[in-house]
Amino acid sequence: MDLIKLVSIDKYFDKQVLSNFSLNIKKKEIVGILGPSGSGKSTLLRIIAGLEVPDKGEIFIGDNCVYSKNKFVPPEKRNVGLVFQDLALWPHMSVKKHLNFVLEIRGISKDKREKEIRKILNLVNLSEYIKSYPSQLSGGEKQRLAIARVLAQNPKILLLDEPFSNLDPVLKKELKKYLVDMQKNLRMALVYVTHNPAEISDIANKIVIIREGKIIQTGGPTEIYKNPKNSFVRKFLEI
Repeated sequence: MDLIKLVSIDKYFDKQVLSNFSLNIKKKEIVGILGPSGSGKSTLLRIIAGLEVPDKGEIFIGDNCVYSKNKFVPPEKRNVGLVFQDLALWPHMSVKKHLNFVLEIRGISKDKREKEIRKILNLVNLSEYIKSYPSQLSGGEKQRLAIARVLAQNPKILLLDEPFSNLDPVLKKELKKYLVDMQKNLRMALVYVTHNPAEISDIANKIVIIREGKIIQTGGPTEIYKNPKNSFVRKFLEI
């Protein structure tokens, strides 16, 4: 079953950023969106999340149309979580308050919030940092807090925009394993945007390579590496 369905999406800013872009993502898939800077990767995530509005096309999440010519479902009603590249953590809030704020907005009672906070922090291995502030956390811990805050929204879909771009190789490896385990436990779709093939090729079920707002090739990692469609894909993957 397709959890996300994009149909003929166009998006313009000063120029066309996405062109006739169609993509299906299934439930429980890990999908890597790969492409050079300026290819439209981040715009694509923002369109799925509802933070940008396409100029043309349709978007479905599950059986529900969330965007068409005559319809727009706002971000808060899409059940989609987006972790930004800059994380956007709140420096004046502790780890606990980051999650409590989101749960309170969802209307979760105080007693249930306490249980949910501990459950989420245990899931992301941050339980011992419940009273810490972002300035007291390492780079990897900040990444996990950003993910925890999104998980507090209880999304069906988790979108990650270059989440590991500022981390060293050891932390990247650790967090990738964490993401795979978390995704399996929560049975959600995970869409991961990056310009670095090495960050996603070992954990993705599907890789989508885009250039100038268009899909160049889609397939499993083994398929794409063995059969690159053209010289651009070959060069981009450094085969």
